[in-house]
Amino acid sequence: MPSFDPTLQARLDAFSAFLVKHPRLEEMDQDLMRRISGRRRYTLLAIFGAAGVGKSTVMHRVAEKLRAEELDPSVVPVVVIRARPEDVGASARLDYYRQILKQLQGHVAVRDRVKNLPLFTNPERKSRDPAEWLEMRDAVQYALALLRVQVVFVDEAQHLMYVDTPHKPTAQLDWLKTFTEETNVLHVLVGNFDLYDCCHLNAQAARRMRDLPFHRYHLNNKTECEEFATALRTFLEEAPLEVDVDGLLEHWRWFGEWSLGCIGVLGDWLVETVDDLCKRGETTLTIEALERHALQPDQRARMEIEAHTGERKVELGKTKGEEDLKRLLGNLAPLPGTPPLDQSANGASDSSASPNQAVSTGSNTRIERAATRDLVGDQVKPAKTPKCPFPGIVAIEAKRFLESGIKLVECPDCLRTRSLEPHNGVLRFPSHEKRKTHTPNTDQRWAMGETAWDLVGR
Repeated sequence: MPSFDPTLQARLDAFSAFLVKHPRLEEMDQDLMRRISGRRRYTLLAIFGAAGVGKSTVMHRVAEKLRAEELDPSVVPVVVIRARPEDVGASARLDYYRQILKQLQGHVAVRDRVKNLPLFTNPERKSRDPAEWLEMRDAVQYALALLRVQVVFVDEAQHLMYVDTPHKPTAQLDWLKTFTEETNVLHVLVGNFDLYDCCHLNAQAARRMRDLPFHRYHLNNKTECEEFATALRTFLEEAPLEVDVDGLLEHWRWFGEWSLGCIGVLGDWLVETVDDLCKRGETTLTIEALERHALQPDQRARMEIEAHTGERKVELGKTKGEEDLKRLLGNLAPLPGTPPLDQSANGASDSSASPNQAVSTGSNTRIERAATRDLVGDQVKPAKTPKCPFPGIVAIEAKRFLESGIKLVECPDCLRTRSLEPHNGVLRFPSHEKRKTHTPNTDQRWAMGETAWDLVGR
């Protein structure tokens, strides 16, 4: 590895640590600060979004702000921990206790409290003794209260919420909900779209928990395109190499597509490319170098599928909630300042009339029907075929797909087939209506198996 000029090394280090202040990040930062400092009854807040969208970045940024704003040295305003994927259920709870106590044991009173706790002093110890578990829980509650902790951030929090058999799915949520209510310390859970499911397990979760989606930039929205391009320009201007900023900005959509509209993915891509060029002794950032370090098509496809699936889950959940409310309660009262719904349009009675308004039921007034042409025969309103929910990205390596010679692909949701061609190394199933027939497909085609795409048929 060549030795860098100290000035170049310093610039490279600064670029690696550089954070772009883009609108999505600023909005989430401000929203989080308001929720932490404001009055609230809930004690759990879930932040979820696509990989690389900036969730961990905003978490650490807000944590640093809270520490800088606290002038009392006896107060620890924030604790940041990270859930581990290997710990599930009870093991995850014990790891949660240990991480918090480890961060807060700098205070002499906390250190004295934990020095004789077997489950804290011996990390390998596993115990089913209820007394030992209660000692750990009480020690954490004592430390949080003593040091006046405002908020606990849990990164990769989906791992904390997974349960082990034979416990029911709500076991972890019930434990954390009870614990946070007793301590009155806000817990911000940061993770992937699995956290959305935790927020909607039951009515208690809905009451005690709030969710906060962290959206990526979508390239079908003009404003979001402009914001992404501005963030890209800022990155390029900071690079410690010669950069044709305006020339590279002409390819902003390419950057957006291959970073999935996620600023974190874009930053990782640029840092990796710049670092490699510096080690090679090159001085110019080029499209060719960026292509070498872009995500592989199968990587991008997996990330796109996860992002699309998560976003669609959230959107469908919102739509279903509105439909369930309307089915249970009928037409809902309009928000103040909005025009009332025309209930007569769907055959509903005028139940919104004032209770003081008299309704005549015994009038002898003759009611005549407006002149209209009566329809003859049975009239069947054609049903609109619903759209298939399949997100569109087909996770088949382009080389493997082309070498097979088979272009027919079967939708994994509705079984409709289409002939596809890869574009920029990615296969995309077009938006389509659900297949109406149930006749099995017999042609040789690509179809989704249990875990992967394979060729099936004759």
